[in-house]
Amino acid sequence: MEALSPARWWEREAGAVRCLLCPRTCIIKDGKIGFCMVRRNIGGSLFSTNYGIVSVSTIDNIEKKPIFHFLPGSKLYSVGSFGCNLRCLYCQNYPLVEGGFEAAPHRRLPPRDLVSEAISRGADGIAWTFNEPIVWSEYVIETSRLAHKEGLYCMLNTNGYIMDGPRDELLEVVDAIKVDIKGFSNRFYNEVCGGSLGPVLRTCRAALGKGIHIEIAYPVVRGMNDSPDEIGRFCEWVRLNLGSETPVHFIMVHSFHRIAFNAEIKLEDLEKIRISAIQSGLNYVYIGGTTKSPAQNTYCPGCGDLLISRAGDASAEKVYYKDQQVSRFCPSRSDVRVMLSGRSCPRCGRATAIVTK
Repeated sequence: MEALSPARWWEREAGAVRCLLCPRTCIIKDGKIGFCMVRRNIGGSLFSTNYGIVSVSTIDNIEKKPIFHFLPGSKLYSVGSFGCNLRCLYCQNYPLVEGGFEAAPHRRLPPRDLVSEAISRGADGIAWTFNEPIVWSEYVIETSRLAHKEGLYCMLNTNGYIMDGPRDELLEVVDAIKVDIKGFSNRFYNEVCGGSLGPVLRTCRAALGKGIHIEIAYPVVRGMNDSPDEIGRFCEWVRLNLGSETPVHFIMVHSFHRIAFNAEIKLEDLEKIRISAIQSGLNYVYIGGTTKSPAQNTYCPGCGDLLISRAGDASAEKVYYKDQQVSRFCPSRSDVRVMLSGRSCPRCGRATAIVTK
């Protein structure tokens, strides 16, 4: 059953309401719901239908997000709800995005109860993840404020597809953010994700401008967003706009959901992409979506010394929703070893931007 709570960021327009949360700016008639599946017009006012609705929750390492340079090895209470403002053809959590929750398993957790639960599970922070947290913004903001008062940090695992005003409010409660840049062309966003690239890039720049720790993931879909030209333009944009120290994760997109027919990119091709990204001037480039690649440790860009080692863990807790595993292609890394001297390389002394305890 829906959990109705007054939504923010909307206005009345021509007998309907216009949602101003994300760039879709949906016009929603009375009784209808927006594209995200969780914002409804009731009697001429907009309501969030998933406020306090938790569909999945688990404890995992921050490396699973993936976030590699913020409090390595720390524990997150990862929680998700329902809904998303994109429709990626390869979505690994599509039951949470498209299925609705009227008859689906879920819990109702007021903000204070979720924070208490995170503390009782021994978490260092809360991760807003699984579905798209942007469409859960009212709840994320209120709960994150309480979490900070209890000494927890908060991270956002997001597609970054949000309007400027709500984005700035959401970023005020975020300590670390991982943004998926799903391709580097509007064509790819339109055809594969149902969105556009510009707002995502603005979110990345805004997070950096607010001093939030940011890492970027680029899910690589074979034959769709993996051309040398597109990868090259993406790497150049990151270097010029976010800086060469920004961690970048090239994620292996698996044949799944609506692209089950599409062959997966080969590991050796991901390795070539990684090398080209390093040659373009990015200092920390990783391969995700698999535990088979050695490109998951952190090495000093100056002398090559090992700074952080990460070992995959196939036995880590798996998360299921309606008998389907969610985030199935995000490997866990439970054995994380930090060899830094403060925030510097112990061998050559080169400073890093890695946030440590």
